[in-house]
Amino acid sequence: MKQKQFTTRMYGEAIRERMQELNMSKADLIRAAEISRDTLNRALEGKSVQMTTIVAICHALGVEEGQGNDYWETSYYNPKLDRK
Repeated sequence: MKQKQFTTRMYGEAIRERMQELNMSKADLIRAAEISRDTLNRALEGKSVQMTTIVAICHALGVEEGQGNDYWETSYYNPKLDRK
């Protein structure tokens, strides 16, 4: 049986705000989180991304466990929500 990938929706605005606090560009965050531009754009648009991506972005932004969950929303992926 194949295990389903758990994904969550991120709050794009919270990512942008934290980037501004750190004076971090998109390119800086892409390098620090080791993610692609497309993946970052999905997160900034509030679309579903893999949990590993969320962890990478949070670490790159200095948002660690115990600081609350203001930077992401946990909800299972629903493809209908991401359709344009």
